[in-house]
Amino acid sequence: MKSQYSIDCNDEGAYYQESQVDASLLDIIKNPKSNELVQFTPYNSNGSSSNFQELLAIQVNLFNCGGIAISISISHKIGDASSLCTFIMNWCDASERLIISNTRCVDSTEMLSHPCQILQKYTTFEASNTHLSASLKSPSNIGANKVRKNSIFVSLSSTFPPRGICDDTPKENCIPIHPVAEKLAVKRFIFTTSNIAKMKAKLMNWGYNENATRVEVVLALLWKCFTAAKGCNSVAIVPVNIRQIIVPYLDENSFGNFFLVTSCIASVVNEWFSLVGKIKSAIGRIDGNYVERIRGEEGFEFVKSNFKQVGELIMSQGDDIRVLRISSWCKFPIYEANFGWGEPILTIVAFFGVKDNIVLLDSIEFVGGIEAWIVMADQEMTLFEQDKELQDFTSLDAIGDLN
Repeated sequence: MKSQYSIDCNDEGAYYQESQVDASLLDIIKNPKSNELVQFTPYNSNGSSSNFQELLAIQVNLFNCGGIAISISISHKIGDASSLCTFIMNWCDASERLIISNTRCVDSTEMLSHPCQILQKYTTFEASNTHLSASLKSPSNIGANKVRKNSIFVSLSSTFPPRGICDDTPKENCIPIHPVAEKLAVKRFIFTTSNIAKMKAKLMNWGYNENATRVEVVLALLWKCFTAAKGCNSVAIVPVNIRQIIVPYLDENSFGNFFLVTSCIASVVNEWFSLVGKIKSAIGRIDGNYVERIRGEEGFEFVKSNFKQVGELIMSQGDDIRVLRISSWCKFPIYEANFGWGEPILTIVAFFGVKDNIVLLDSIEFVGGIEAWIVMADQEMTLFEQDKELQDFTSLDAIGDLN
């Protein structure tokens, strides 16, 4: 990372390390501890990698039992969660091509080691000021059926033209993120498919007839519980993936930060069903007409103003307001990442010292279900869990408590 707004490609690849773990992977899964899990990531206790300029950092953990845990972190300055998934899935594809293109038996660690070298053999990358684009090389001995659908990336420089940026000074009224010293609790709540159906039915009984999505329904309940635990008004910040909103659509594998943020305010007296409407309305504002404004020479200024507006909304509420950052990774193919030994049995979201976050993932146990990863101050999490509706519609399993 050369500066806040520029990248200097030195062709040195990504930060990669392996660790031997004198334990069983199953034991870690059954009884996870946050101070143990952080050791499986390519970060130190201060939340920074071995080199603060790293754009991508990977740690492969090899357990005594033969199990493997892969920790992958990407700088948010170059890509969003969708971009991270794109990298992972193309890494998996490259591993598959390595197996197919060699008649000899390939050692399992070779498929993981030096991912950038493997990707370089089977992938071409084009970089600009605003994005990375890539196209997979298809070896002659690999059939077309082995090429992942939608894995051809196109240049986006005509849509988002490169521009000179000289001012990398943080602006006022940006979205505040404050590191905390207090003890944090990270927990996972499971919303089964049947419970989500019950939640939607309850909304209809209350007279809410909008066609709410499962994500909107779950987020609204969690937001209500968050606001109650805080005991004051709160602002929910929700990023919206614009790849399938902007016209013409961007490829789902477009690499970069292709999202805009929206926000809405909840008071301690808001009912759950009213928050569903607020979230749906806020997300709905990021429509085709709104997103169209990011094109062309003035697009960058519009993106900056989008974030600034959210920051101004928060600042206008004074000190008696709390900020909840929400991100939905639902429908991302996280549990389809197969390096050659099958699909993963568990995905854990790592949080480093920033509280009041919610990340939603598709449930691996329940098709159509959702698992919500939440980080809050320890005492506030105790209040959060006491909500009766939350208890009715979720289960907090053994992996949930990561104190």
